Amino acid sequence: MKKNKPQSTQDMLTEEELRMIKKSVDSDREQRRRLAHYDNSDKAKLVRYVKKNRIFAVVCVILIACVIVTLCLCAAFVIKKMANRENKDDFTIILGDDSYTAKYKDIMRDGILYVDMRRIAEYTGLTVTGSATSVKFTYDDDNYLRFENGSDEAVINGNMVELGGTATVTARICEIPYDFLTKAVGDGLKFTLDRTTNTVKIQRRMYATEDDDVFIPKEIHFYSDAFTVLMGITQVDDDYKYEYSIDVSAFLSSIDPDNAEDYLILANKQNPLGADYTPTDLKSLEINPNSSREMNLRSDAATALSAMILAMRADGITDVFVTSAYRSYSYQEKLFEGYIADRMESGMTREEAEAAVLEFSARPGTSEHQTGLCLDFMTTQMSDLDESFEETAAFRWLSANAHKYGFILRYPSDKVSTTGYKYEPWHYRFVGRNAATEIYESGICLEEYLELN
Repeated sequence: MKKNKPQSTQDMLTEEELRMIKKSVDSDREQRRRLAHYDNSDKAKLVRYVKKNRIFAVVCVILIACVIVTLCLCAAFVIKKMANRENKDDFTIILGDDSYTAKYKDIMRDGILYVDMRRIAEYTGLTVTGSATSVKFTYDDDNYLRFENGSDEAVINGNMVELGGTATVTARICEIPYDFLTKAVGDGLKFTLDRTTNTVKIQRRMYATEDDDVFIPKEIHFYSDAFTVLMGITQVDDDYKYEYSIDVSAFLSSIDPDNAEDYLILANKQNPLGADYTPTDLKSLEINPNSSREMNLRSDAATALSAMILAMRADGITDVFVTSAYRSYSYQEKLFEGYIADRMESGMTREEAEAAVLEFSARPGTSEHQTGLCLDFMTTQMSDLDESFEETAAFRWLSANAHKYGFILRYPSDKVSTTGYKYEPWHYRFVGRNAATEIYESGICLEEYLELN
C-alpha cells in the first residue's frame, strides 16, 4: 500500500516578508554596533564604584590631599632644617694677605663668635700695651680699645660700653666678640663673615690720594655710637663746669691748650693772611668716615674735633661729617675764580660777579680755611651747604656743646655786618675752650671778642 508524503505545516515566506526580516536584522545589528563597549577594567570598575558611592569617594580624596600636603610640609621643614644647620667646621680667619685656622670649639662659645684682637692689632699696626689680664689697643691718642680678662664690658675712647660677650685676655691672646668689633671700628676696616664656609675676612680699606692712582690705607678709628655708654665724665675748671658724654681726658690738652692765644688769629676781608701763609702743624682728620677725601686741620684743632665728633656719636648724632677744612691759598684762588667764572657766563661783568661771590666766598688770602682752624659740616641727608643744616639734630647739638670742645659758630645770623659774611650755620672755628666759652656765654662773634680782649 503506497504511503503519502506529509504536508508542511508552515507556508513558504514570500519575498516581501524575507526582505522585511532582513531589514530588521540589519537594523538590529547596526544598533548593537553603536552600543558602548562594556569596559570591565579595574579603572572602569573604580569609576562605576565612585559613581555609586560619591560621599565615600569625596572623603577619600580629602584624606589623600591632606596626606600630600602633610608630606610636602614635612619635606620643606626637613630641607629648611638642613639648610639652617649650623656649620661646625673649623674657621678660616683671613687678615689681609695672611690667614690662619681656628678650631670651631675654641672661637664659638654660647653662640658667640670670637676673634683674636692681638692678631688683628698685628695686622693693622695698632700699639698694644697693658698686662696679661688687661690690654689696650691704640691707633693714636684719640682712638683706643681696652679689655679686661673675664669682663663683659669694654672701653672705647674713654667710654665704657657693653661687650656683648666675655673677653678672654692673656699674654698671648685677646678674644673678643666679632660683632662688637664690627660695630666699634669705623670704615678703616672691611669685615666679611661667611657661615656657609666658616670664613672671617678682615681687610684694610684704601682711599685715593690727589694723584688718583696712589692708594693708601684708611685710618683706623673706634666709635662708641653704636653702644649704650655706661659711663661719661664731668670736667670742672676754675670758672665753668663742663658736662661731657665721653671721657675727654685724652683730648683735654688740645681742647684747652696752653698756647690758646695762637689760635685767635683773625682772617677776614680786612685782615688777609697772604699767599705764603701755611700752618706748620697740619694734621689729617682721623674721624670723618663719611668722606673719601683727606682733609687737614692744625693739630690741636684736629684732636679737639675728634673728641667732639666722638661725643656727637655717643649722643646719637651719627649722620654728620666734615666736608671742608684747611684750604691753601692756591686752592682758595681756584675756588674763588671758579665762582666768578660761573656768574660771568650767566651775563655778569667781572665787577658784578665779584660782588656776588664775595657775599659767600672769600678772596684768596682772606679765607678762614687757610688758617687750618675752621671747617664746614654737612649731614648725609644734605646735598649742598645751605641753611638747611640749621634744621638738623647735628646743628642743635653743636649749638649747645661746640664751645666745650673749643669751637664757635663763626658767622652767626645776627653778626653779618660785623663778620662781613652771611649766616653760615655749618661753619665752625676752633679758638680753644676758654675763648669759645666766653664767646658762647656772651653771644658775641670772634671780631668782637678780639676787640674786647
